[in-house]
Amino acid sequence: MILAREKYGKKLIFLSLIFGLITFFVFFMSPSNIFIITMLNIIVSAFFFFLFKVFFEKKLAFSLTLPIFLILILLSLKLFDPLNLTLIVFFSIAVAVLIR
Repeated sequence: MILAREKYGKKLIFLSLIFGLITFFVFFMSPSNIFIITMLNIIVSAFFFFLFKVFFEKKLAFSLTLPIFLILILLSLKLFDPLNLTLIVFFSIAVAVLIR
């Protein structure tokens, strides 16, 4: 039981470091550059990937993180409309089927 607590403790510390990096980007960097916006999207997606990886297996965590990343990219580029959302949903289902 102590070993399991240490394992989750290390993952919790890692997730809190990523969350701290996200808050640093949000508060201290202005999102005027597309490079900074893309880096923030990647960091947020990495946070969700590692969060899902704690509870699920790696393949399922990737399948759940991919739509989050794509939706964040579309939102940052102001291209979020119903057609693109439908394409993301079908693409995510296809990736999940192929991974299994």
